[in-house]
Amino acid sequence: MKTEEELARALRTIAERAQERDLLSGMATKRRHRRQSRARAALASVCAAALGWGALVVWPSPPRPMVGTTKPDKTIEQIWPQAVFTLPGRYRPVAAISATRVLVTTERRTIEVYDVTTRRARVVATLPPGPQTVAVDDDRVAWLAEGYVWVAPVRGGGEARRVGPVKGEAVDRIALAGDQVVWSAPLDGVWRMSIEEGVSEKVAKSKGLQLAAWPWAIDEPLDLRTNPTKIVNLETGTIVAITPAHGVEGLRCGPTWCLGTRSDESVVQRIDGSQVRVLNGLSVLPSSYPYKDRFVIGAMAIYDAHADGLVPFRTADRKWSTDQGVIFWSWKGGVRVVNLAAVPPAQ
Repeated sequence: MKTEEELARALRTIAERAQERDLLSGMATKRRHRRQSRARAALASVCAAALGWGALVVWPSPPRPMVGTTKPDKTIEQIWPQAVFTLPGRYRPVAAISATRVLVTTERRTIEVYDVTTRRARVVATLPPGPQTVAVDDDRVAWLAEGYVWVAPVRGGGEARRVGPVKGEAVDRIALAGDQVVWSAPLDGVWRMSIEEGVSEKVAKSKGLQLAAWPWAIDEPLDLRTNPTKIVNLETGTIVAITPAHGVEGLRCGPTWCLGTRSDESVVQRIDGSQVRVLNGLSVLPSSYPYKDRFVIGAMAIYDAHADGLVPFRTADRKWSTDQGVIFWSWKGGVRVVNLAAVPPAQ
């Protein structure tokens, strides 16, 4: 049985995560001082913002170049031309599916798959009222709403299906794993449910873990400044120890790369504490994970850990948003999108 105090703390942590993604000042020291009051104020509005423009980011000043890295003289369109495209203004990107497909929502609450090559969208389902936590793969879209797991085929033409009830308190992460939906909660570990049978069960040896990116789960502390100690592959049982570099706190790790902070600096390191890169001035989210164990999204730039390179992007008003593998902003009446799933392997 979870105490009310534990549950309240978990909810505050979720609010802090969402709020850090929602409005970033780029100043880590001020963030720490304001976290608790900001989390309480954000708690009621976090979910309501989830289906709006996502994580709106406003940067007050241009970033300084990363230490040890020459500032690129090319735009993101020149460096990753296949990853940048423009959506009609009625769409809001939700997640990258592949190099050519992106999951989007509309004001009519439809969830659709937009094909970059044909410039057409296909309706997948209509979302129920209220915020949703969404996951997608090549075959299905899944979300949590009204206390249940819902699924719909990516190909469209099928009705959204309510699969079964969600177990766990303060659930805030979801993923697809073949014919199963998996999710996690700060207090309850990782759960999974068969899409066909609608029966849920706790994933073995997941106590104290939260999803990072399936099948990896991490012993993420509720305190955003505290470092985790391990990341676990829930399919194979492989356990990888996390070693913070000197002075680094708030690490969030994939199986290879971690993101954390040190004083007012954002730091990327390998999971064993080696190859530390200080992203000087590239203020990044202290509670976020490197996307695909590779990309770190920061102030008007993306750091590619595989290529050890900084890729800048530009918006007219320095406002932009981010979601699962997509970065986007208003642009000439439409929506300019960077699809990280379309970035080729580093050379």
